[in-house]
Amino acid sequence: MKWFEYQMEVDQLHAPDELKARLLAMQPDTPKSHEHTKSPAPAQKGRAVRFPRWRRWAAGIAACAAVAVVGSQVMTAIGPAGAGISTMSRMAGGAASSTAMAKAPAAAQYSMDAAENGLAAGAARSAGGTETAVAGDKIIYTAYLTLETKDYDAARAALEQALADAGGWMQDSSESSYDDSRRSLSMTLRVPAENYDSFLAAAGQAASLVNRSEQADDVTAQYADVAGRVANLEGQRDRLRELQASASTLSDLLDIEAQLSDVQYQLESWQSQLDWYDDQIASCTVTVNLQEVETYTPTGETFLERLGAAFAQGWQNFVAGLASVAVVLAGLWPVVVIVAAAAAAVVLFLRRRRR
Repeated sequence: MKWFEYQMEVDQLHAPDELKARLLAMQPDTPKSHEHTKSPAPAQKGRAVRFPRWRRWAAGIAACAAVAVVGSQVMTAIGPAGAGISTMSRMAGGAASSTAMAKAPAAAQYSMDAAENGLAAGAARSAGGTETAVAGDKIIYTAYLTLETKDYDAARAALEQALADAGGWMQDSSESSYDDSRRSLSMTLRVPAENYDSFLAAAGQAASLVNRSEQADDVTAQYADVAGRVANLEGQRDRLRELQASASTLSDLLDIEAQLSDVQYQLESWQSQLDWYDDQIASCTVTVNLQEVETYTPTGETFLERLGAAFAQGWQNFVAGLASVAVVLAGLWPVVVIVAAAAAAVVLFLRRRRR
């Protein structure tokens, strides 16, 4: 028996009964006259071997059945589509790639892991998700107040008391005084977010409120992005420290230390920005401008109220103008005295000449 005949018989033994029946039915009837004929001479060396047609059909059908059975078993063992693709990719890589990865230095393996993490993070951000969950909205509140008062000292004391009751502090202040009747104060105050509204109400009652403006900036998305970067860099730093402890060669150790220094620098930069967000969110910024006046800025809406305020303002401006002129002349009294003396001398000289 030749090797191909043996292979065909083995395939037929493993084939199902239904397939065997179909194969027998496909066999052509052999004439009786050929029963006692001599078997054909064996093929000469170097000549292609030709299988009978029915055996080629049987071999093709058996091969298809075997591929289908093996393929179904492989797909069942692989599981989900994503895991199947990954498994087939690793199988295609072969033992050579596994050996190369095992022999690769630790720094090279870390670089590949970091690249995969970066790609995963970029995909998550492009999909609209955030890597780090943020509790609640992150909003920065800012307010501006303009106040007028006739009792400057009392209004300032009231503002300081309202700030102390709210648990805030003064970030900076600037005070100016033009004369005894005109003083002004500009303060930048920091107030805890939970006492923000109560402080604005108390500050508005400390003096006459001329203007109040507020601004709320929602920085939830920016905060989540920065927090995710910080968490990712912390993970890279911890991984590098583990690799640093297990480094076996000097070149690997130097490479890991260089990458660790770079990651630490980026981590400190992003952490400082995250701390700034936390500070601005926890404490609101309120800018207060307090001005001492003799007459309050009119806030009425009717014609008579505006007309009366205009007359009062005009008289106040006239008095202030006269006062300013008197102050200027008082400051120039030496010049005034000299000019007056010169004018008197000229007048006396002209009178004597006429005589």
